[in-house]
Amino acid sequence: MTPKNGFLLFIASCLSGCGQMYQGYMKRGVSLLLAFCLVLFASTYFFLGTLALFLPVIWLYAFFDSYALRSQLSAGTAPEDAFLFGLSDMDSKRLGALLHKRHSLIGWVLVAVGVYMLYDMLMGQLSGLFFGWFGEWLYSLLRYGLPRVVITVLVILLGLWFIRGPRAKAPIEDIPPFTPPTPDAAPVASDGTDPVEGAAADISAAVNAPEGEEAHRDEQP
Repeated sequence: MTPKNGFLLFIASCLSGCGQMYQGYMKRGVSLLLAFCLVLFASTYFFLGTLALFLPVIWLYAFFDSYALRSQLSAGTAPEDAFLFGLSDMDSKRLGALLHKRHSLIGWVLVAVGVYMLYDMLMGQLSGLFFGWFGEWLYSLLRYGLPRVVITVLVILLGLWFIRGPRAKAPIEDIPPFTPPTPDAAPVASDGTDPVEGAAADISAAVNAPEGEEAHRDEQP
């Protein structure tokens, strides 16, 4: 594959993910661009300045990855285009299974985001009711401080949940599979004869016996 123009690659690499897309790696570029935009949105909309520290990391990775990808394309060792951060594994079936198993969690996240947006709009409309130094402090606390505290607590709880890990499930005892009996495994009497064959021989002898002998056998106690 012919390498792209170096100057245009530099211009495209200045925006996270565009250097990969310029070289034909659309899935890889979209993954980096989406990650950069999501971190930027979360850090500015929720006033989480600490989260913005990840922006230079994502940008630098995307910038140098575009040049590493150019070298791999020139050497013919470039990997296939694929989404990053596990997005390649999220096909339609797996995504449907995830939504089926975690529908309640996704629903609560959407409810929390909607409640926060409604709370932010309500506080914006009631901003005129706050006046004076105490009023401005209380307004700033309710609109900006309280959401940041809630989100910080949620982040801490999420980190503790990851540290704890999933709960160990109780081991399930292995149940041996059912094996139907075979003719070779028929029970054997104590004298070594087959009880089924012995019963059949007794019935045959009783049927074929003479009448006198049968009557004499019936009279015996």
